[in-house]
Amino acid sequence: MVRSLCALIALLFVAGPCAIGLPEADDNEAAIHSFDTQIEAGNYTDVSGLLEAYVQAHPSSWRALYQLGYVYFRLHKIQESLTMLSKSLERNEQFASAHKILGFDLNIMGRQDLAIAELKKAIQLDPKSAESHYELGRILFEQGFYSASVEQFCATEALSPGFVKAYHNLGLAYAALGDNTKAIAQFKKGLELNAMADRPSAWPLIDFGTYYNLQSDFMHAKEMLQRAIAIDGSWDQAFDELAKAYRGLGQTELAIESLNRAIAINPNKLAYHYALAALYRKTGQSAAAMQELKAYAQLKRAADSKER
Repeated sequence: MVRSLCALIALLFVAGPCAIGLPEADDNEAAIHSFDTQIEAGNYTDVSGLLEAYVQAHPSSWRALYQLGYVYFRLHKIQESLTMLSKSLERNEQFASAHKILGFDLNIMGRQDLAIAELKKAIQLDPKSAESHYELGRILFEQGFYSASVEQFCATEALSPGFVKAYHNLGLAYAALGDNTKAIAQFKKGLELNAMADRPSAWPLIDFGTYYNLQSDFMHAKEMLQRAIAIDGSWDQAFDELAKAYRGLGQTELAIESLNRAIAINPNKLAYHYALAALYRKTGQSAAAMQELKAYAQLKRAADSKER
């Protein structure tokens, strides 16, 4: 099953001949250890060239192929990462981490069906991988399988109690199931852990603010989102949700200001321009509304042409 899946991935994404059947090469253990040390230190750019040379000399080394695939993933070279990881798994299909990172790659590339299969295999081989459970939970949540995503996020929490993202994502999953009591408890736990971090993240607050907006509790939403922006004002989603809170509170001018800030960060988001045009119309600013509708139409045409 695993070999057939790797073969399918190779057919879909990987250029070049299939590597099954190549003889195993003797690894230089000192070199493999050195690569691991540099990877752990985050020296991805430096070690990538060394690994490329090593793989060329040792094309059947599943460990070096995995290392290079992982490094490419960290360098956001997703196609190259997928190629190396597929080759590694064709030589050793029992290495959980290769399945995990391949699942990450496939999810980024929009192949969630294949990503789920890889992550499930990773969990089968290594049930204690919090990262595998978390990534699988995120994909299942995005696909609307909320109960299944709850199972994965609960497993993530049990394996890694300090993993803040698991708590606010579990809060979102419980909210989607309509269990608001559990959702709020998870959001609050995530905020407690986030506040204790050396570098707190804005995302638990953004997600909690989003939840409050969905509950039409705009005052609490505004509070959460303002706190998120105070931590990190670089996320357009925070300003978009803050605009929704202001709009719910009847503070239209502040909503307009927030949406403009969201657009300044991410000018290509169609929904922002459309929502801003509606707010301008509401306040009688016809020229500004028309300008936003023109921006919306231009972006829509560009998006449609890319799809074709």
